[in-house]
Amino acid sequence: MSQAIFVPDGEWLIPQPNACGPWFPGVQHGGSIAGLFARAIERVESDVEMFTTRISIDMSRRVPMAPTKVETEVVRDGRRVQAIEARYIVSDEVAARATATRIRVDEDLSSEKIGVGSRPEDRPPMQPEEVPDMEGLFVGFDFVRNFVMRREQTPSGGAMTWARLNRQFVQGEPNTPLILLAAVADMVPSANSVLDYREYLSVNPDLNIAISRLPQSEWVGSLAVVRTAPGGVGQTDAQLFDEHGVIGRSIKSLLIDHR
Repeated sequence: MSQAIFVPDGEWLIPQPNACGPWFPGVQHGGSIAGLFARAIERVESDVEMFTTRISIDMSRRVPMAPTKVETEVVRDGRRVQAIEARYIVSDEVAARATATRIRVDEDLSSEKIGVGSRPEDRPPMQPEEVPDMEGLFVGFDFVRNFVMRREQTPSGGAMTWARLNRQFVQGEPNTPLILLAAVADMVPSANSVLDYREYLSVNPDLNIAISRLPQSEWVGSLAVVRTAPGGVGQTDAQLFDEHGVIGRSIKSLLIDHR
């Protein structure tokens, strides 16, 4: 793996040039933000094993490429359900916020006992090896270069995308499944997939991820549908996969504007 996306410096994490987003110079990509929120949330200690079922992120302001850390607070510490609030601190100011829900893991409640299993319709419509590599990434999409990306339009009008991290998210640390899932969830196609990116920008001021299980493969896929409406608003709704089947869903609002 080549250069990491963030490099630790004491309690701070220093974003590298490949943490930058495509729309504004000197601003972190939403995938960088989502990945660091996931890293902080899964590090919150608990007396019992917890599984993160939801992460909701507010990115309604630009987040500078400057020293960063994430602070977390457990606002509800139940035995079965835990609620977490997180703050994305950049140069001592809150630049983004997130909330998360975690549910206790009970090994006695196996899928065999409660009658839940995979369904044929939960399988991804295309496997990574069936999807062509993305060619000619646009100038400025630095964060996307951290991934091996493959994308194919589907007959229904959506886009099947597979992504695999090709470097460490944080230098010296393994890329956990939750970090990978959160980062990829922000990269699902936005309005720039249906509009000319040279004329329009498409920014998501939020990201909502519902998680049914963590990815069990290096590849995370998304089957996304983009909807736009008059007035410069839109939404991306995506089903998330690993190579074995559905693992969750992501929804993000879209702000569409002239460049």
